[in-house]
Amino acid sequence: MPLYQYQYVDSSGKRKTGTIEAQGDREAKLKLREQGVLVTQLKTKGKINKKQNLKGDNLLAFTLQLSQLINAGVPLYESLVAIEEQSRSDPYHGIILGLCEQIRSGTSLSIAMSSYPESFDKLYCGMIAAGEAVGALGPVMEKLSQFLQRSMKLKKQIVTAMIYPGILGGFSLLIIGVLLGFVVPSLEGIFADRKLNAFTNGVLAFSHLFREYWWLYLPVIAGSIVWGIWQLKSPKGQLWIEKTLLKVPLLKTLVIQTAVARFCRTMGTLLQGGLSMIESLRISRTIMRNIVLEKEIQVAEGKIIEGHSLSQELKKSAYFPGLIARMLAVGEESGTSVVMLNRIADMYEGEIEKTLDRVMAMAQPVILILMGIIIGTVLLAILLPLTDVSSFSIG
Repeated sequence: MPLYQYQYVDSSGKRKTGTIEAQGDREAKLKLREQGVLVTQLKTKGKINKKQNLKGDNLLAFTLQLSQLINAGVPLYESLVAIEEQSRSDPYHGIILGLCEQIRSGTSLSIAMSSYPESFDKLYCGMIAAGEAVGALGPVMEKLSQFLQRSMKLKKQIVTAMIYPGILGGFSLLIIGVLLGFVVPSLEGIFADRKLNAFTNGVLAFSHLFREYWWLYLPVIAGSIVWGIWQLKSPKGQLWIEKTLLKVPLLKTLVIQTAVARFCRTMGTLLQGGLSMIESLRISRTIMRNIVLEKEIQVAEGKIIEGHSLSQELKKSAYFPGLIARMLAVGEESGTSVVMLNRIADMYEGEIEKTLDRVMAMAQPVILILMGIIIGTVLLAILLPLTDVSSFSIG
């Protein structure tokens, strides 16, 4: 929705500026007239772009600040105004202003936030709506901040674990490129007027292709990467990669542990916030980031509506560990499902760290072995003609 900046005269006769969201000039003027604002100038400020969204650390800081102010007894509108005054130099200032304007016009916080889906997802808005319904917005905001902290910590662990194998893989490709592009050609003169075996001829031919057509490889590689990313981002590509990950032994464990931790943490937070079981399931399954596992929960939703329990349905799953179903069954029987869901999340978040360590421990030697095989192949092709073994050449 477009953002409008206006100038107005307050009750003391001072000129001030403000911002309001509206579909057009007419709607903006109508909203301001209803608020009793005497507008002297109105101009378009622009739309909220991706860089202006509340994400990551900024969203966490906003949630923490708002929860602290509300828990301290400061009214919602005054709390938002206080945050707005502190964020005037930040890129997301327009969103805070928009929330202030909507709250001042009588809109609930959850509905106001739902107009910024790139900043506040369904989980966030659902929790806020539940907090408003039961009159516990402050505690719910506090739970949301804790949830965001754990989610960010988990994401950073996964990203950090992938950095070293990525650097090692990139360095390996660089070494191979230097060998084929510079080292092999510099030694080729040694083999002039000598009969070479097919193996050495093959490596030399590949080196020639690499050097002479490098200008062709660059657009082909770039195009292949773009095409591959485009394919993987499509629904079919996502389904394929997520099914494939669930077939690779160690990666399957990591994917399931991550999805289970997210699902249980979200479910526990939503149920504690006051949402119903079905609504909590619908929101929680979208947090899992795996279509295959999401479908398992979607099937369970239908069965729960018919009267089945979540533990019974997860017990039938081919992917969810049996321990989860048993722990949930205990929680359902004792009326401590929320506590049990949070314990499961704690347990699997701890397991993710161990699995990530194992993945890293496996990735490093695999990359080194592959690099060693390729480099060894090139070196062997160079050394063979320097020995009498060339008499055993193939072909």
